[in-house]
Amino acid sequence: MLREQQLLDVLSVALERGADFAELYFEDKEELSIKSAKGTIHNVTTTTISGVGIYILSGTKKVYLHTSDRSFENLIEMAEKASFMLESEKAEATSPMPFKKRDIIVSPNQVQIYPSTMDHMKKIAVVKEVYRAADESSDYIRQLNVDYFDTDQRVRIVNSDGLDTTDRRVTSRIRIQVTMDNGHVSIFDWDDYVKPNGFEAFMQDGEHLQFAKKYITNVEASLYAKSPPSGIYPVVFEKGTCGTFWHEACGHQLEAPAIFGNRSDFSGKIGEQVASSKVTLIDDGTLPNLYGSTAIDDEGTPTQRNVLIENGILKTYLCDRLGGRRLNMSSSGSGRRQGYMYAPVARMNNTFLAVGNDDDDEMIRTIDEGVYVKSLGGGNSGREFSIEVKEGYWIKNGEITYRIKGLVLNDRGIELIKKIDRVGSQIETEYGSFCGAASGLCPVTSFQPRMRVTEMSIGGENHD
Repeated sequence: MLREQQLLDVLSVALERGADFAELYFEDKEELSIKSAKGTIHNVTTTTISGVGIYILSGTKKVYLHTSDRSFENLIEMAEKASFMLESEKAEATSPMPFKKRDIIVSPNQVQIYPSTMDHMKKIAVVKEVYRAADESSDYIRQLNVDYFDTDQRVRIVNSDGLDTTDRRVTSRIRIQVTMDNGHVSIFDWDDYVKPNGFEAFMQDGEHLQFAKKYITNVEASLYAKSPPSGIYPVVFEKGTCGTFWHEACGHQLEAPAIFGNRSDFSGKIGEQVASSKVTLIDDGTLPNLYGSTAIDDEGTPTQRNVLIENGILKTYLCDRLGGRRLNMSSSGSGRRQGYMYAPVARMNNTFLAVGNDDDDEMIRTIDEGVYVKSLGGGNSGREFSIEVKEGYWIKNGEITYRIKGLVLNDRGIELIKKIDRVGSQIETEYGSFCGAASGLCPVTSFQPRMRVTEMSIGGENHD
C-alpha cells in the first residue's frame, strides 16, 4: 500500500510535462468459476487480478498505461513514460491538489455474505441444485451445463484534483447452457441468472431454481415455434427484458464516444424532438439491487440519474471525463471500465423507458396482425441496429397465437423511436447482462414497461 505522499509524487511526475489531469486507478479482484457438464463438476478456478492504470489528460489528448507492478518505483517510471507520450503543447508543470476528505457513498447494492467467506463445497451444491431443477423440467434435454461465477472487485481512485475514493462491487452469477432435441428440431441456447449480491443470492426463496425451471420450459416451447409471415406490422414489446431494445436502438448512440466520433444520429440534436412524445428514456446507476448500479463510476464520480430523452426531446448525453471535455459538458457519472487494463469510457448503467399511462391489454387487442415480443436476445448497435427476438408470438385478431422463430429485428433507431404510440403504466426490471465496448465488459440492465411500435418490417415466410 503506497503512502499518501507517494501517490502525490506519482501524480506530480505524470503532470510534469504539461498534462492538466492525472489519475491512478487501483484494482483488486477475485473471481471464482465452477464449471460443470451433465451434473458433473469439471473444474474450479480462482483468479486474482491486481494492478493499476495511469491516466493523464491535456485538454482532449489522453494517455493510458497499466501495470500489475504496483511498486512506487515502477509507478514513477510509468508516470514518466506517460508524461513523455502525451506530447502536450503546454510546457509548464501543474501540481496535484492534496487529497480531500470525502463522504463515503453507500453502494446501492448491499452485500450480506461475501463470496470469499463461503466454502467451495456450498457453491458446488448450488450448481448441482440448479442442474437438478433444470434437468427435471424437460424430457428433451440432450446436453445441459450449469456454471457458477462470483466476483469481488475493490477499486481505489486517486487523481490530481484531490480525489481519493473507493468502491467495492460484488456479483454472483449462474449460467445455464442447454441443447434440446424433439426428434425434428434441435436448439442450443443459454441464459444467465445474475445478482449484484454475494452468496445470499442463492439463499433467498429459491429464486435461482425457479429461474432454471422457467428457462428450460421456455426453451422446450421454442422447439415448436413457426416462422412469421413477411411484411410490415405493428410490434408490441413486453415489459422487463425487452428494454434491451433501448440499449441497442439508441443507448450506445447517446454515449459520448459515438457523439464526438460522428457515429450517432443524435449528434447536435439536444433540445430537439428525436422520439415520440411517449418516450422518456433514463439511465440511472443509483438504483438499488440492479446489476448496472455502483456507488461511483470508474473515475470516482458518483453515479446519478440521467434523463436522456424527456417526452421525446433529447436532453443530454452520457459522458465520462474526456467525453465531457470534448462535448463541453460535465461528466454524468458514466465513466466505466472492466478493470485496470482499460481506460474509462462513457457507458450505460441501467437504461430504461419510463412508464406511461396506456393500457397493456389494449395494445394487443387493437392489432389485427402483428408481433408480440416477450423477450429479446443479443444485438448490434449503431445508426442501424439489429436485435434477436428470443421469445415472440404472432398476434391475430387482437389475440396472441403461435410462437414464432428466426426473427431478427432491424431498423434505424432514431426513426423507429418516433413510431412508438403506446407505453404502459407498469414496469419490471431484469436480471442484467454484460455489455462489451471499448472499455471492456461492463454489467448493465435494460428494462421498460410494455410498449408498442406502429410498424416494423418483419422478415419471415409467407403463409396463411
